[in-house]
Amino acid sequence: MLFTSRVFAVFALVVIPTFYAVPARLRPAFLLAASFAFYAWGDPWAVPLVSATIVWTWFCALRGWTAASLVGSLGALAWFKYWNFAISSVEWAGSVDLAALHTTPWLPIGISFYTFHCASYALDVRRGKLTAEPSLLYHALYVMFFPQLVAGPVERAWWLLPQYHAGSVLTRERVRDGVFLVLLGFVKKVVFADRLADLIAPRFHEPVKDALVAWVGVLLFTTNIYLDFSAYSDIALGTARLLGYDIRPNFDLPFVVPSIPERWRRWHISMGSFFRDFVYIPLGGGRDGFWNTQRNVMIVMFLSGLWHGASATFVVWGLLNGLSMVGHAVLEPALAVPRRWFGGHAVTRWAWFYVCCAVTTLMISAINVFFRSDSFEVAFSYVLAMVGGRTEGVLPVGYGLGLGCLALTAVVHEAERHWNVRKRIVDDPLVWGVLSWGMLVFVLLLGTSGTRRFIYFQF
Repeated sequence: MLFTSRVFAVFALVVIPTFYAVPARLRPAFLLAASFAFYAWGDPWAVPLVSATIVWTWFCALRGWTAASLVGSLGALAWFKYWNFAISSVEWAGSVDLAALHTTPWLPIGISFYTFHCASYALDVRRGKLTAEPSLLYHALYVMFFPQLVAGPVERAWWLLPQYHAGSVLTRERVRDGVFLVLLGFVKKVVFADRLADLIAPRFHEPVKDALVAWVGVLLFTTNIYLDFSAYSDIALGTARLLGYDIRPNFDLPFVVPSIPERWRRWHISMGSFFRDFVYIPLGGGRDGFWNTQRNVMIVMFLSGLWHGASATFVVWGLLNGLSMVGHAVLEPALAVPRRWFGGHAVTRWAWFYVCCAVTTLMISAINVFFRSDSFEVAFSYVLAMVGGRTEGVLPVGYGLGLGCLALTAVVHEAERHWNVRKRIVDDPLVWGVLSWGMLVFVLLLGTSGTRRFIYFQF
C-alpha cells in the first residue's frame, strides 16, 4: 500500500480515529491487525513468511537462542534476495552453467527492513540492551508497525517497545508535527520526486556520451532519491506521531554536507546505526589503528551496497562509497591546512564550507550512477562522459526545471539547518495551519497520480 495512494488516505482516515475510539487495552491488538492489513494489501502471499519470522524470533529470544534467531530471519533474506545473485556470481566466476539451481524471482515486500528489525531485536537482547519481550503481541507490533514496515526506518526494539507498554500519548504538538510531516512528505514525493524520476528515467536506460547531460543527470538523480526516501520517512514519522508514538528521524539534513563521511552519518541513520552497532564496532571500530579502521569502513560499505540490492552495480556503489570515505580519512591531515587558512574570517569560512559541499555533492552524484543505472554498460558510459566526454551545451527538455528543484531543495535544506524552520512552524498554530492548508492545495493541484512506488520499496 503506497503512502501516496488514495487507498492509504482512506486507510489512515479509518485507522487513526478508530485506534483512539477502541479501549486503550485493545489498541495494540487493533494496531497490529491494521498493520497486517496494510502489509497484506501490498503482498498477501508474504504474510505467512513475515508471521513465521516474527514468531520464530520471539520464541528464540525467550530461550536465548540468538544464533538460531539470526539464521531464521537473515536466512530468509539470503534465500529470497541473494540466492539467485549468488548462483549467478558462481556461474560468472567459474564459467559453469547452474541454471537448474536458479529459483523464480520473488522478493517479499519490505523483507530487507523487517528482517533487520528482527535481527537487531535478537542482537540487542543478547547485548543486554533490553530483556526478551514476553508478549508475542508487542513483539509482533514492533516488527509490523505499519508506518515503518516496508521502507524503514529500521527502528530499534529498545526504543519502540517501552512506548507500546506505556501506551500512546497524543498531544496537540504531536498532531501538528504529524500532520506537517505527512503533508511535507506528500509534497516531496508527488510534486517533486516523482516528476524528477519521470524526467531522468529515459536517460538511464541507455548509454550517454554528452558530459553536461551526464553530470546534470546524476545530480538530478541524487536530488530525486533524497526527496523520495526522505518523503517516505517524513510520512512514516508523521503517521506514527498521529498514533501517539515517536519514531526517530532517519535523516539529519544530509543534502548539503562538506564530506562523504558526514553525509553517511546523516543519511539513512537507522541502517547506519545497525551496521555501526553490529558490524563496525564488533570488528574493532576505530580502536585498532588507522588502516584497520579503514578496513572496517570498507566492510561496512560493502555490506551496505549488498543490502541495497542483489546485483554487482550495488556492490560497486557500496565499495566506491567506502573508498571515498577512506580517501577522505587519508587526506584529512592535508585538508586541515586550507581549513585553517579559510577559517579565520566568517566569509572565507563560509566559502570553504560550501566549496566542500559542492565537491561532495558531485562525488556522491558520480558514485550514484551505479545505484541508478540499469547495467554496467550504462553506468560506465556515464563515468566516461563525466570524466572526458564532450558536450554540445544542450540539456534535455525539463532538465533546467530539474536544476531549479535541486536549488530549491538546497535552499530549504539550509534554511532548516540555520533557522530550525519546522519547529518554528509547528510551534505557531496559525502559521502551521496556513502552511498545512497550502501544502494540501499544492499537492492536490500540482501532485502526480501518486502511483509511482518509493525507490526503497525495491529493497
